[in-house]
Amino acid sequence: MKFSGLVAVHSIIHISKTVFTLKIKCPQIASRVKPGQFIQLKLYDSGLSLWPRPFSIHGIENEVVTITVKKCGKVTGEMAGLKPGDTLHITGPLGNSFRLPSRNKSIYLVAGGVGLPPLHLLCESILKDGRSPQMIHFYSGAPSAGELFANEEIKALNVNYTVATDDGSAGIQGFITEPLAMELAGIRTGGNPKNVVIYSCGPLLMLKKVAEICDGFECYLSLEQLMPCGWGVCNGCAVKVKIIDNTETEDERGFRLARVCKEGPVFNASEVIWE
Repeated sequence: MKFSGLVAVHSIIHISKTVFTLKIKCPQIASRVKPGQFIQLKLYDSGLSLWPRPFSIHGIENEVVTITVKKCGKVTGEMAGLKPGDTLHITGPLGNSFRLPSRNKSIYLVAGGVGLPPLHLLCESILKDGRSPQMIHFYSGAPSAGELFANEEIKALNVNYTVATDDGSAGIQGFITEPLAMELAGIRTGGNPKNVVIYSCGPLLMLKKVAEICDGFECYLSLEQLMPCGWGVCNGCAVKVKIIDNTETEDERGFRLARVCKEGPVFNASEVIWE
């Protein structure tokens, strides 16, 4: 069951000039959300946008839902000016979710920039399920140190943590897919790929690279798309996926369209068709 209605801002924390965390009091969503799901948010009484915006859920605490936002336009810029008590319209939780891994798996979480929030919630859920932090490997990439999401929060989880930044201002200089590729190459030659599961969220180009690197591994991707409705009605977020059961489509295109907001946002990496 989904909630849709007006809620109040609980608090807002500015992490950097471009990144802020918004906490929203909404017990109806907080009590139901699963890792990987998202909300649709619209500024109340604002003429900036007709459509709501999708935001992955970063964390849940009691009755409060947390999202982390990067300012990248007028809507997110106005959101950055919100204050406790201000009113928002939200709908959720929406979309499917990550499945928790089986207990014998080594877990790799690969985040690119604003793709970190759903993986942070997944990581917390895995730990609450009783898994050892040593079984979890968290990879986080960003353009610079100032744009790393929840850096200290991830460290506090005591998981294996690898950071990469484009400019080298934190961690390894380069893309986060580079140390991941080296790690998985070692597992291919000296380990067992069946004992590994990978979860990733971030820009589409990064996810495409992750899918290539993880070929032969169990891997799940949370796709980022514009979602005008969030309910699976407008088909504005559809992506091409493979036909798993080998049945023919009516127009014989050899693929089917899946709505990121409805059938996703989480997909098996092996089924996504990249263009």
